[in-house]
Amino acid sequence: MGGNGSKAVQQSSASREQAASVADLMSSRQGHPGCRHVQAVSKQRFRELVRRKFLGEVNGAIPRSAQTAPEVTSKSPASVIANAGAPSTGKDELVRTQTILHCQACASQGDGFSDEAKKHVRDLVTASRFGAICNLEHWMCMECGFMACLSPYDKKQHLLAHYHKTKHPLWIQCHDSHVFCVTCQLYVYPRELSGSSRYERILDDVVYQWLLTLGRVRLWWRVMDESLPKQLKENAGRGGDLLVRGIENFGNTCFFTSTCQALNHCKAFRERLAKSDDDGRPIQRELARLLSTYWDPSSKKRNINPRPFFRAVAENALFGRYSDHTMEDANSLIVDILNGMDPQLVNSTFGVRLQSRITCKRCEEAEKQRAKAADGETNSSPKEKGGAPRPLPMETVLSLGLTEQSYEGADVKKNIGKEETEGVLDKLDQKTRRIVELMTIHTRAQHASSVDVSDLVERYFQKEHIPDYRCSGCKLKGECFKEVNPTRLPKVLILQLKRFAPISLGVQIKSHRKVNVTETLNLKPFHLASDEKVAESYAYKLSSMVVHDGGMGGGHNMCYVRLPPSEGGDKWMWFSDRHIGPVPKAEVEAAEPYILFYTMEEKADTDSGQ
Repeated sequence: MGGNGSKAVQQSSASREQAASVADLMSSRQGHPGCRHVQAVSKQRFRELVRRKFLGEVNGAIPRSAQTAPEVTSKSPASVIANAGAPSTGKDELVRTQTILHCQACASQGDGFSDEAKKHVRDLVTASRFGAICNLEHWMCMECGFMACLSPYDKKQHLLAHYHKTKHPLWIQCHDSHVFCVTCQLYVYPRELSGSSRYERILDDVVYQWLLTLGRVRLWWRVMDESLPKQLKENAGRGGDLLVRGIENFGNTCFFTSTCQALNHCKAFRERLAKSDDDGRPIQRELARLLSTYWDPSSKKRNINPRPFFRAVAENALFGRYSDHTMEDANSLIVDILNGMDPQLVNSTFGVRLQSRITCKRCEEAEKQRAKAADGETNSSPKEKGGAPRPLPMETVLSLGLTEQSYEGADVKKNIGKEETEGVLDKLDQKTRRIVELMTIHTRAQHASSVDVSDLVERYFQKEHIPDYRCSGCKLKGECFKEVNPTRLPKVLILQLKRFAPISLGVQIKSHRKVNVTETLNLKPFHLASDEKVAESYAYKLSSMVVHDGGMGGGHNMCYVRLPPSEGGDKWMWFSDRHIGPVPKAEVEAAEPYILFYTMEEKADTDSGQ
């Protein structure tokens, strides 16, 4: 949900050109006879391949070391550092020396001892701290497991070299889990890229095996119980502000468990919910019961079963379709949950009241001149002039676009990246260029520059240019600006980053653009005082966030929660289904945020800074 949807779909000229080129490329899937190679894929064989290669599985057993990521030693060659299965411990098991995904050809240059090979792998090691994106250019051959790179910016193209040598057709992208047939020049998974569900019957289970392996490599399910601080383990007995429990996953419901944790640790919402009557609303009733069970200081349960709440959401949802083995969107879930609750309760916590105003440039200038002539004032605010304001529906989630670019720095960097791409692609023959363009749309769809959350919020509220619009004041057509501002601020601000927005008709790619999560937000520059009351505070502090690691083909949702002041403050807890544990701030900063929860700070704490 977002009150400023028209701005959220705008694109720069560079982005429009890219979307058009992707549409042209993907239009070829229409009328394609299909890929015959998918039928030969064996789930069991693929499962054995990836578990042996990446997890060191021997005789069906995975060594405990497969859950760890030891430091790289300077004495080891790059090929050994990067490999998943070496050396032997003498106990009939393989111990992994580093948890990274890499191109085997790059790591094997000079038998792994060349400076280039070592630098390549060590750069990956540096980049692959938990949650970071470091392998968008890496693919795995689904026939033999060979890992290779493919990039529109690099002339090495080791994936193509392996294909020409072996003719193995099917490849899976390591991070986003897209499946592409090089022989057929066609995406076969997921449907957002293939344009069809014809291959899902076979590939759903196959890709799921990859995701289970990727989750172990990316440490989605770390065993951290032993690292829990003693005061957190004992908190249930002393009624502290924070209880830490896991939430059961029913199959593919990580989007549900992570969202529950974020709402659960939203104190302002939790307190209001406990005092409210559900009035026969099943979603509200079951959520209140779930939170009551979670925060019961007499309970010794380490994990909570959310089945009644999950069932209530599935039976009453307006947007999502929820079942144990169906991956859904965490944002759709939040909307469905809040829509199933008392509107007054929801709006008192999360509601953002917005209003829009269209300002004619001529009328604005005329107002300034009249004000100046009347009392000498030269700083008349456009917010007080122009057309009459129009109230907008109350919003509970503000959706911030990532694909559009409306400030100069990002456009410049984007154009530089485009020139670098053309320089590599121009040297390829037509067929090879087509393959590279298709297989790297997830890479080329990304932005070269990172962006701060505060900048995205500012862009959400910035003026939108409307050319050739008839002003309601002077009745003339001309240059106008539409502006959206909040007139009422929420106790808890929910921001969704639009990572899964379509980039063209029928083509949807997850955006991995790096977003720097601002710890504090100040909404004073955008707020218009309403007739109700001035905002209690304009300052917000990040309290929790839901992250998504993976891509369109599949991934995993997790939640990070900032500990309350009574538990030390500025310390973070990680929640991944039944797995929980304290994590450093650096891990939170490296993760890929999707939904952010900012809590309004007490005005007494912010007056001095205003």
